[in-house]
Amino acid sequence: MIRHLSALTVLLTGLWIAPSAQSLEPRVLADSSRPTIRVGTKELPPFISIQPSTIPYGYSADLWQAIADDLALQTEWVTYKSVSDLLAGVQTGEVDVAIAGISITAQRESDGLDFSYPFYQSGLQLMVPRSETALPTLAVGMLQWKNLRPIFLIFASSTLVGGLIWLVEHNHNDHFSGNPLNGISQGIWFAIVTLGTFGYGDVTPTKFAGRFIATLWMGFSFFIVADFIASLTVHQLSESTVDLQALSGQPVGAIAGTTGEIFLQSQPVQLMTYPDFKTAVAALETGEIQGVIQDEPALRHFINLNPDAFALAGTLLTNEGYGLAVRENDTELLEAIDRMILNYQQRGFLQELHRKWFQETALETTVR
Repeated sequence: MIRHLSALTVLLTGLWIAPSAQSLEPRVLADSSRPTIRVGTKELPPFISIQPSTIPYGYSADLWQAIADDLALQTEWVTYKSVSDLLAGVQTGEVDVAIAGISITAQRESDGLDFSYPFYQSGLQLMVPRSETALPTLAVGMLQWKNLRPIFLIFASSTLVGGLIWLVEHNHNDHFSGNPLNGISQGIWFAIVTLGTFGYGDVTPTKFAGRFIATLWMGFSFFIVADFIASLTVHQLSESTVDLQALSGQPVGAIAGTTGEIFLQSQPVQLMTYPDFKTAVAALETGEIQGVIQDEPALRHFINLNPDAFALAGTLLTNEGYGLAVRENDTELLEAIDRMILNYQQRGFLQELHRKWFQETALETTVR
């Protein structure tokens, strides 16, 4: 790393030069006069994609290419199979810097690494198999308490109002007189038809007290009906019916050495680890596990390519920032990278990268 310090010192004067629009296009650095930086990475679409005989491409690759150009550095890419191997490569000096979708954590900071300013905010999320039909999903959703609660509220409040109507009407109103059971059931019937705005008129209170109760009930019923309708929305009955809490005690997969594995160690599920995402997905397809925990952008990108097979479940489980990793105390290189990231953020370059690599996914998801 010492061989780069003098070059970087001279080049810091150009840190505030913003990347041009052309910086979004892939570039290959071939100027032999530039100092060479060995950059480690691993595949994590859409941040890093790796194809044979090509340099890595994606959001993070474009970001590094802009940094390298503005710092006049030549890049030598080194690819790794896992995040653990990638970070170990930085620690041992095999590479000078690591970039992909690397989460900044306290544990990694304490393991001899320093991280740049975060260039992307993300988090972990759960991916599950998509239901084959909507009917089982609706049935499961209706059996959840959050959807049964409005139904319970309707019957409980109707019974209460029906009882009050009977109490004030049964002595002078033939509709509510006679056997208390019959009278109260008539009161409940009146409350339900009023709630549903059917208004048959076959059973009505005649005294002021009964009509006053009925008026209050009419106003209150609007809120009960609204709550009931809200519980039946497609979003609640489909996307939100499965979450990590619903999979308590069941096997859930994560990629070994990632923040997903660390997170699941504290959750009430059976943790299953896999060497890579492809193996974890295969286990999900065969039913060996009930879900996979992974970074939300990577999952969303994968689901966009497989919309009929998988779905995101619940909401973000964590909040994590992605950064570039360097060896501990490699201060000059880290400060140069930090200044470039802050510069790109202020000038909208990071937003350009986001539109380039994520807008297509967002549009396709919306259409579906």
